[in-house]
Amino acid sequence: MNKMLVFIGIAALLAGCDLIGNTKDESSSQESSSIIKASDDSVSQTAAASTSEMNSDEEKSAKEVLSFVPQTDEINKGLTIENDEVLSTLQQMVEEDQDMGFDDDVTIIYSGQTFGKTPNLSGVFLIVNRTDIPMKNMEFTYTFGGIDRKLIFDKKAFRLTEENFGVLEPNTVMPMYLSIPSESEAAFAALDAKQVIEEINAFNYDIADSSSDSSETIDQDQLFLKLPKQNSDKGQTIDNNPLMAEFNQLVIEHPEMGFENDVTVLYSQLYDKTDNGVLAYFLIINKTMVTMEDISFNFSYGTENNEMVWDQEPYTMTKELFGVLEPNAVIPMTLSVPADKETLFFSITEENVQTSVDKFNYQIVK
Repeated sequence: MNKMLVFIGIAALLAGCDLIGNTKDESSSQESSSIIKASDDSVSQTAAASTSEMNSDEEKSAKEVLSFVPQTDEINKGLTIENDEVLSTLQQMVEEDQDMGFDDDVTIIYSGQTFGKTPNLSGVFLIVNRTDIPMKNMEFTYTFGGIDRKLIFDKKAFRLTEENFGVLEPNTVMPMYLSIPSESEAAFAALDAKQVIEEINAFNYDIADSSSDSSETIDQDQLFLKLPKQNSDKGQTIDNNPLMAEFNQLVIEHPEMGFENDVTVLYSQLYDKTDNGVLAYFLIINKTMVTMEDISFNFSYGTENNEMVWDQEPYTMTKELFGVLEPNAVIPMTLSVPADKETLFFSITEENVQTSVDKFNYQIVK
């Protein structure tokens, strides 16, 4: 058995994509303006507001000034509003639209900005906390798309962990980078930022200053290796299967692997040379809050010069063979390298790799 344990973190496949343009989204500010106007009309109909009530309103207004704060990951990378163009643009948007977001609620707004490029394109969104609760480890499902076009996200699940995202303080706006599925990029590019559907369908969180044991949250967010059902049914474990032990070691040594709020496929840099050819071992990583089964997708892996080992190769992970893919689970998967592509396969490095996952489908396990 011939194996390599060098881990190439960049050989990543998103079950989605990344970012584009510089068109400011005005839909939420217009919506907020209409609400404020209605409020003003209501106030004008109330003939006599006392001086104390007016002062109280002024104090409340002063407390509700929105502040823009980068994610913890961005801060840890040394990115600031001063040295990062995207963050600077987003802060300016917040400063110019202090009415964004709904009172006593959490609101998500598409900024009109994008980040990255195909096949890792993301839309830049803003999450606005107009409550008095500091929130962490937020989990929600989100619907987004054009009014007259197909939805980009249809109740898609996302998670913002305290470790990577940070704490969403009261009256704070923070950026989110949500991967756009490659099959939806055309619809995303054609969106009219003034006419979009934006809806949070479910929202859960931990209170940041809660006295609950934080170690439980850390355990819940810890990646773990799960053996495919066909292996565990044969009595194989991490302890008695050397290959599974090596996969487990990779997961332990690289807890950061995979992209938040998405399913990622990584080449493990482990392979076998057999009489029938080369078997390459990949890892599929679920960093969403959804438990999945009967997963299927099209897989592409090659060089940035479009020399492809696999080009839109269909891959299926049935529940009979693989079981279910829980949140934070990592399951190994095997691909046979075509005989005429072996030289190309071994020439791919971190510097020249190109990967993508398209047409990602699954069944939700209730």
